[in-house]
Amino acid sequence: MSATPVTRYGKGATRNDRGLKIAFAVFMVLLVAGTVWIGLDVANPGVRGSIPSFRVTSDSSLEAQVEIRKDADKEAVCVLRSRDRDGAEVGRRELRFAKGEKRVDRTETLQTAGKPNTAELEDCHTVG
Repeated sequence: MSATPVTRYGKGATRNDRGLKIAFAVFMVLLVAGTVWIGLDVANPGVRGSIPSFRVTSDSSLEAQVEIRKDADKEAVCVLRSRDRDGAEVGRRELRFAKGEKRVDRTETLQTAGKPNTAELEDCHTVG
Protein backbone atom coordinates (compact mmCIF):
# COMPACT_ATOMS: atom_id res chain seq x y z
CA MET A 1 0.00 0.00 0.00
CA SER A 2 1.43 3.30 -1.15
CA ALA A 3 0.51 6.35 0.86
CA THR A 4 0.32 9.81 -0.66
CA PRO A 5 2.15 12.62 1.12
CA VAL A 6 -1.12 14.04 2.45
CA THR A 7 -2.15 10.76 4.01
CA ARG A 8 1.36 10.05 5.19
CA TYR A 9 2.11 13.44 6.79
CA GLY A 10 -1.29 15.04 7.16
CA LYS A 11 -2.55 18.20 5.54
CA GLY A 12 -0.15 20.40 7.45
CA ALA A 13 0.19 24.13 7.08
CA THR A 14 -0.30 25.46 3.56
CA ARG A 15 1.16 28.81 2.74
CA ASN A 16 -1.22 31.49 1.67
CA ASP A 17 0.76 33.41 -0.96
CA ARG A 18 -2.17 35.58 -2.03
CA GLY A 19 -1.22 38.49 0.27
CA LEU A 20 2.40 38.30 -0.85
CA LYS A 21 1.35 38.33 -4.50
CA ILE A 22 -0.86 41.38 -3.97
CA ALA A 23 1.92 43.24 -2.14
CA PHE A 24 4.38 42.40 -4.92
CA ALA A 25 1.90 43.57 -7.60
CA VAL A 26 1.34 46.88 -5.78
CA PHE A 27 5.09 47.36 -5.42
CA MET A 28 5.64 46.71 -9.14
CA VAL A 29 2.88 49.14 -10.16
CA LEU A 30 4.41 51.86 -7.95
CA LEU A 31 7.89 51.13 -9.30
CA VAL A 32 6.77 51.35 -12.93
CA ALA A 33 4.71 54.49 -12.29
CA GLY A 34 7.64 56.19 -10.56
CA THR A 35 10.02 55.25 -13.36
CA VAL A 36 7.64 56.59 -16.01
CA TRP A 37 7.07 59.82 -14.07
CA ILE A 38 10.81 60.45 -13.65
CA GLY A 39 11.46 59.53 -17.29
CA LEU A 40 8.83 61.94 -18.59
CA ASP A 41 10.12 64.71 -16.36
CA VAL A 42 13.66 64.25 -17.67
CA ALA A 43 12.58 63.73 -21.29
CA ASN A 44 10.37 66.84 -21.36
CA PRO A 45 12.24 69.58 -19.55
CA GLY A 46 10.58 73.00 -19.33
CA VAL A 47 13.62 74.62 -20.93
CA ARG A 48 16.01 73.42 -23.62
CA GLY A 49 19.15 75.45 -24.14
CA SER A 50 22.20 75.15 -26.34
CA ILE A 51 25.28 77.02 -27.45
CA PRO A 52 25.66 76.46 -31.21
CA SER A 53 28.81 78.55 -31.34
CA PHE A 54 31.16 80.65 -29.27
CA ARG A 55 34.38 82.55 -29.81
CA VAL A 56 37.13 83.61 -27.48
CA THR A 57 37.43 87.39 -27.80
CA SER A 58 40.37 87.90 -25.42
CA ASP A 59 42.32 86.22 -22.63
CA SER A 60 39.51 87.24 -20.26
CA SER A 61 36.25 87.03 -22.22
CA LEU A 62 34.22 85.11 -24.74
CA GLU A 63 31.06 85.59 -26.79
CA ALA A 64 28.55 82.76 -26.91
CA GLN A 65 25.50 82.39 -29.13
CA VAL A 66 22.78 81.12 -26.79
CA GLU A 67 19.58 79.44 -28.03
CA ILE A 68 16.74 78.78 -25.58
CA ARG A 69 13.40 77.01 -26.18
CA LYS A 70 10.77 77.36 -23.47
CA ASP A 71 7.06 77.89 -22.88
CA ALA A 72 6.14 81.46 -23.79
CA ASP A 73 4.29 81.98 -20.50
CA LYS A 74 7.31 81.01 -18.37
CA GLU A 75 10.46 82.85 -17.35
CA ALA A 76 13.66 80.82 -17.61
CA VAL A 77 17.07 80.95 -15.98
CA CYS A 78 20.29 79.30 -17.21
CA VAL A 79 23.90 79.49 -16.11
CA LEU A 80 26.52 80.29 -18.75
CA ARG A 81 29.98 79.18 -17.75
CA SER A 82 33.44 78.77 -19.20
CA ARG A 83 36.40 76.56 -18.41
CA ASP A 84 40.06 76.96 -19.19
CA ARG A 85 42.24 74.43 -20.99
CA ASP A 86 42.80 72.44 -17.77
CA GLY A 87 39.06 72.21 -17.06
CA ALA A 88 38.93 74.72 -14.22
CA GLU A 89 35.94 77.06 -14.23
CA VAL A 90 37.06 80.60 -15.10
CA GLY A 91 33.72 82.34 -15.62
CA ARG A 92 30.06 82.00 -14.65
CA ARG A 93 26.98 84.15 -15.10
CA GLU A 94 23.27 83.67 -14.64
CA LEU A 95 21.14 84.44 -17.70
CA ARG A 96 17.44 85.32 -17.44
CA PHE A 97 14.92 84.89 -20.25
CA ALA A 98 11.65 86.79 -19.79
CA LYS A 99 8.12 85.60 -20.42
CA GLY A 100 6.59 86.23 -23.80
CA GLU A 101 8.99 84.45 -26.11
CA LYS A 102 9.07 80.77 -26.92
CA ARG A 103 12.42 80.89 -28.71
CA VAL A 104 15.28 83.17 -27.71
CA ASP A 105 18.51 83.52 -29.72
CA ARG A 106 21.04 86.01 -28.44
CA THR A 107 24.75 86.61 -28.08
CA GLU A 108 26.13 86.84 -24.54
CA THR A 109 29.52 88.13 -23.46
CA LEU A 110 31.11 86.38 -20.48
CA GLN A 111 34.00 87.93 -18.58
CA THR A 112 36.43 85.33 -17.23
CA ALA A 113 39.20 85.17 -14.64
CA GLY A 114 41.49 83.22 -16.98
CA LYS A 115 41.78 82.31 -20.65
CA PRO A 116 38.49 80.66 -21.66
CA ASN A 117 38.47 77.44 -23.65
CA THR A 118 34.79 76.39 -23.55
CA ALA A 119 31.30 77.81 -23.22
CA GLU A 120 28.59 75.73 -21.54
CA LEU A 121 24.99 76.11 -20.41
CA GLU A 122 24.01 74.36 -17.23
CA ASP A 123 21.02 74.19 -14.91
CA CYS A 124 18.38 75.64 -17.26
CA HIS A 125 14.99 75.73 -15.54
CA THR A 126 11.76 77.69 -15.50
CA VAL A 127 10.93 80.18 -12.78
CA GLY A 128 7.43 80.72 -11.45
